[in-house]
Amino acid sequence: MNQSETARDLQPKTLGLVRWVQMAFMAFALMLLWILDKIITLAWDKFAEPQPTLVTLVAVVIAAGTTYGLYKHEKVVRIANEVVGELSKVTWPSRNETQVSTVVVVITSIIAAAIIGVFDAAWSAITDLIYKV
Repeated sequence: MNQSETARDLQPKTLGLVRWVQMAFMAFALMLLWILDKIITLAWDKFAEPQPTLVTLVAVVIAAGTTYGLYKHEKVVRIANEVVGELSKVTWPSRNETQVSTVVVVITSIIAAAIIGVFDAAWSAITDLIYKV
């Protein structure tokens, strides 16, 4: 089996899954654009008044170039496809299961907070007695 056949076998089998990989790369590009815009503005602000249009243009060029480079990098795309492929196999809980689990977590958190609160109050009372003596 040659390298192209191996890469093809590792990719998700349907176009629907490839769509999620592409959307993940677009989300990465937007997040990188936002972060770079903030970083460049902060750095530029140390030396002079930043020009927002130029800052955003530089951030767009860097984010687009970085994302394009990652999208064309075979190893990164293979890993992204593998992640999407594995996520497609996950059995997600139903709405009802999620609601029941949320109620269990909230009740457990309240009970744990009450127990810790009782221990804290007892410990505070004991340390107050010790330090007042």
